[in-house]
Amino acid sequence: MPGKNPGRKKARSIRHRFSTATIYQKLVEDFDLDGFISRTAGLLLNNLPRIDAVAVFLYDDFAKQPEAVSVSCRSGAEIHHLHLQEKLTLVDRVFKTGRPVLTTTKQKTAKDFVNIFCPNLQEQGPFGLLCMPMILKNNTCIGCILFLREHSKTFSQKELVFFNKVVKLLGVFSYQVRILRQNQEKHVSNLVSLLSHELRTPLTCIKGYVTTLFGAHDAWGSENRYEFLRIIDSETDRMNKLIDELLESTMIESGLLSVAKEPVLLEKIISKSVNDANLKSVKHRFILDVSANLPIIEADPVRIRQVMENLLDNAIRYSPAGGLIVVNCSQESNEIKITVADEGIGIAPEHLNRLFEKYYRIKSDIAGTGLGLPIACEIVEKHGGRIWARSTLNKGSTFSFTLPLSDANKPLT
Repeated sequence: MPGKNPGRKKARSIRHRFSTATIYQKLVEDFDLDGFISRTAGLLLNNLPRIDAVAVFLYDDFAKQPEAVSVSCRSGAEIHHLHLQEKLTLVDRVFKTGRPVLTTTKQKTAKDFVNIFCPNLQEQGPFGLLCMPMILKNNTCIGCILFLREHSKTFSQKELVFFNKVVKLLGVFSYQVRILRQNQEKHVSNLVSLLSHELRTPLTCIKGYVTTLFGAHDAWGSENRYEFLRIIDSETDRMNKLIDELLESTMIESGLLSVAKEPVLLEKIISKSVNDANLKSVKHRFILDVSANLPIIEADPVRIRQVMENLLDNAIRYSPAGGLIVVNCSQESNEIKITVADEGIGIAPEHLNRLFEKYYRIKSDIAGTGLGLPIACEIVEKHGGRIWARSTLNKGSTFSFTLPLSDANKPLT
C-alpha cells in the first residue's frame, strides 16, 4: 500500500526488540539471590544485538580487584573462571578510571581477550572489544562488562549509548543482589545467635531440674517434684513456641501462610487467651472489657488466638515489674477493634515503626525471637485488618488491631 515503508517497520521492530525496557524486563524476570549473577552474561548475550561473547566483572572486596563472575560465548566454549591477570589489565584500568574502552583486532589487549573467550575467532576475521564500567548514581564503580563482537564494523555511537544504559541497569541489579545477600547473611547470623541464646536458657533449666529429680528423688516431697515438673513443662512449651515462630516466619517468607476463615465469636477467643495469660503470670492483673452483642465475624479462630497470645506475651515480657494489662474489644463502624494495653517500660518513638520487622527487639535482655509481632501483623493483614502500636516511655504500651465485619453485619449507610 502507498505510504508504507516495510524497511522502516522492520527497523522499528528490531529497535523494540533490543530496547532498554526489554532488557529491564528480562532482568526482573530472571532476578533472584542464588543464580542471578552467574546468569547475567548469558542473559545479555541472548538479548543484545550482534554480540558474540560477554564477561561480567564485579569488584571483590576480599581480593581487592575485579573478578569475573559470569562469562558466556556463542561458540559454546563457555568459561566459568576468568581471572584477572597481567594481560587483563584492561578490566582493571576501566574499573579504576570509570571510563569505557573500545579496542579492535589490531591491539594486543583485544587479541588476548579473544584467545580467552573464543580462540576460534582469531581465524574468522576482525572483531571489536568493548569494556564498560558499572557505575551507580553515587559514582561508585562496582565492576565492568566486556562485550566482544565478531564484525568488520566497530560499535556505533548509538550502540555505545544503548550499551551504556544496559550496563547501568545491570549495575543496579547486581548492587541489589549484593545488598540483599549481605542482609540475608546478617539475618542468618542474627538468627543463629538468637537461637543459641534463646534455646540455651530453657535447655539449661530443663537439664538442671531433670538432673535434680534423677539424683535425689527421695529427698524431695511431692510438692517440690510437682513444681519441678511444672517448670520443665513450661520451658518445653517455650522451646516449642520458638520453633513454631521460626516455622511461621519461613511460611511468611515463602508466601505460604494462610488463614481458614469461618464464623467465629471473638469474645470466646479473647476470653480464653486472657485466661491462659493469667495462668502464666502472678505479677499481672488482667481486665477484660468486651462490648455486648458483638456480631459474628468471618475469621480463622486458630490464627486470631495466635495474634492474641503474641500480644499478651509481649505485654507480659515488657512489663517485668507486673501491673495491669487491659484487653478491650469493641465494634467501630465496619470493623472490630481489639486492644491490649500494659503498664510496662514503654517504647521509644524511634522503635515504633520497626516493631513489626522480623527479629527486631527493643531490648536484647528480654526473652523472645522478635518474630511474634511480625507474625501477628501478617495474620491480621491476611484477614484484611490493620495492626499498630502507641506507647509512652516508662508508662506502658497499647497494641491495637482490627478485623473487618462480614458484609451481612456491616451497618447500613
